[in-house]
Amino acid sequence: MSRPLSLPIAAVLVALTLAHRARAGGRDPAPTLFRHYSPLARVERRPAPKMGWEVQRWILVSARGDTAFALWRPASKRTAHPWTAVLIGGFDTGDRSALLVPDDTLFNTLGVNWPWRGKRRLTPTEFALQLPAIQRAVLRSPSVLALGVEAAARTRGVDPERIVVVGASLGVPTALAALRLTSIPKALVLLDGGADLELMMRAGLEHEGWLSAAAAITAAGAYQWVWPLEPVLNAPAAAQVPVLVMNSTDDERVPRAAALKLQASLPHATVHWRSGPHVLPSAKDVIWRLTHEVDVWLRASDAPAKAASAPRTRASLSEPH
Repeated sequence: MSRPLSLPIAAVLVALTLAHRARAGGRDPAPTLFRHYSPLARVERRPAPKMGWEVQRWILVSARGDTAFALWRPASKRTAHPWTAVLIGGFDTGDRSALLVPDDTLFNTLGVNWPWRGKRRLTPTEFALQLPAIQRAVLRSPSVLALGVEAAARTRGVDPERIVVVGASLGVPTALAALRLTSIPKALVLLDGGADLELMMRAGLEHEGWLSAAAAITAAGAYQWVWPLEPVLNAPAAAQVPVLVMNSTDDERVPRAAALKLQASLPHATVHWRSGPHVLPSAKDVIWRLTHEVDVWLRASDAPAKAASAPRTRASLSEPH
């Protein structure tokens, strides 16, 4: 059982919430996101043979000297004209998301790491005290993903017209926000995520064992620090690309209300529901199945020009009852 927040810290968070709540709705996240963005200047590529066939570690350097880290794994040479997936998953997965994709996948993969170097599991007090650092890392994450997209587009053998951004779990808000910073991606896949970041953070903290009261207070305060990543605010950035949204009816980390709110914010998206828990790196069979669903979906939109001009329909699968 987690320890409750100390009274002074709780009071600070409540004050932050009340001070900003009136300005929470209707804000434009773009100016904040662009303040954390600088275009790609160069990529340093280093072989990582111990991690797999032709795997490379990439260091992405922006024009103002910020660095980000990623892992690259190319598609099989037998794959003709592959798509390239630029991925960001949960904090614990990081750039290793590129290694979770099955070997027979028909696309190149670039897993981008979160720009957070601190502890991955925090007590309520640690979380509150590190909110400024967490805010900087979270608000930088869309720019880091955009750098990954730019780096992939400049890579030999990659077709810039066949790049798909993939956000999984906590990477879903980042993936949507990144589309405000780059127009390169021609498709978007969102896996096991939701909208309403305050609700998502509260549910996530409770899942980690926080007391409900501490989770609610902390999530309400933290939302004011990370609101520019709110998926509902950034959904318009995805209006011109095909979108695949994949959720689970039994997700223990993403509240059903949050999943539905995400789907409603993307009315042109194809929606796939499945049963089972929130996808984790250890669920190899689930990852294999989901990856092949993405393969099939990408092949269905294999000609980007046709995908852009054809009328888009609502979910291929309706919301389960």
